[in-house]
Amino acid sequence: IQSQTLLRGISNWKTAEIRAYSVTDFVTETEVEIGRAKVGSDSIFEFKFLTKDIEKVILRGANYYAWLYIQPKTTYFIELPEPTEYVSSMERDKEVEMLFYRLDSSDINYKILGFEAWMDESIAEIYQLKDIHPEQFIAKVRSFKQETAFVYNQFETPFFFNYVKYSVGLSVDNFNIIGGPSKQDKFDFYLSEDSILYKNPKYMEYAESFYEKYLYQLDKEIKTKVEAALRKGSFDELSSALQEDAHIQTKSRAEFVSLLICKEAYYQGYLDRPLIYDLLSTIKKESVIADHQRIANELLSLFKQMQIGMQAPDYVLSDTKHFYQYKGKWVYLHVFDPSNERCITEISALKKLELSYGKSFRFVSIYPSKEAYTKSEQRNLDALTWDKFPIDQNHEIWKSLQLTSYPMYVLFDSNLVLHSSPALSPTPNGKYETIEKVFRTLERP
Repeated sequence: IQSQTLLRGISNWKTAEIRAYSVTDFVTETEVEIGRAKVGSDSIFEFKFLTKDIEKVILRGANYYAWLYIQPKTTYFIELPEPTEYVSSMERDKEVEMLFYRLDSSDINYKILGFEAWMDESIAEIYQLKDIHPEQFIAKVRSFKQETAFVYNQFETPFFFNYVKYSVGLSVDNFNIIGGPSKQDKFDFYLSEDSILYKNPKYMEYAESFYEKYLYQLDKEIKTKVEAALRKGSFDELSSALQEDAHIQTKSRAEFVSLLICKEAYYQGYLDRPLIYDLLSTIKKESVIADHQRIANELLSLFKQMQIGMQAPDYVLSDTKHFYQYKGKWVYLHVFDPSNERCITEISALKKLELSYGKSFRFVSIYPSKEAYTKSEQRNLDALTWDKFPIDQNHEIWKSLQLTSYPMYVLFDSNLVLHSSPALSPTPNGKYETIEKVFRTLERP
């Protein structure tokens, strides 16, 4: 049953709108938009969420973001402080720590913040003994684990209990010490249970750490079977072979490890990418575990993200316009929000730039579509005198180009191969650089 969670805040960010995203998958860190809130003239904004479980929520505005956990039937009072550092349009994201007011001691954020402060302090004290007094160090590690178990086992919230458990696993149980837990000990204590905690970030972090480069840790006989299954692209054979491993054992965990292998192999390049795509497509289609279908789908989306040197897809921008219709000239893509103050302040510089370089470079603006724009927002849109398109938030272009902030600029060459993302803006960054310098260089014979 879903319950309402209320989030009220004061924003010192220079933006007229704050957007909220829920992290739905901790393997790919996928964010799904769950709300937008207008920032009033008094700097106050408000969200109302329907929640069933504890969720990680990210708040985004301008080029900044902050995050918290939310739980059902709770009211949060927060402040988004003014960032201490200037963030240029070349920076995609800048994290800002939010402030909580009247945070109840039973709240998940209160518990986590308190636990992590205590753990950091304890480990800093313990770690300095590691090389000087190894026997004292081992004794202190054991004492810390016993104290953690004594203090935190009393909490009934499964999310927090597991958050603490796997935080300890990632810290003191990862110290390489004589007499420390073996690989089998770690598996038995942390991972042997049937359930996989997809919604707990510390569990997922621990699992990824435990199964890191696991293809090379497998028994020789099992590794041979796994490699043969990978060459054939057989999901069933891969899953069956992995189940023979002492630290996997079950079908659900074998599928999960297959997903982790696909993710790691894609970025480290030890499997052919078409093979990875085929395997993920099979998992997405044939797995009976909904979480695995979703993770496979999100990994496929993640792998389609544009990288420098890749040709862009033929994005559909409107009923009559496709991206490939701009081939033949360099394209300066402008990601715009008509309500964003920083976007508005750059309009003048952008218009001057287009006046000077519009014959050699195509200027194209995209902005998030919505049912109606205010008069001032419409005036800001009308000021853009080149091609501009309202784009739905579910459109592939946002995820493909990782467009997470406003304003943002992306530069493509005449074949629509990605040249720079984010590209320099029309206004100076911290090094007094603008995109005009790039344009001048490219215009030279």
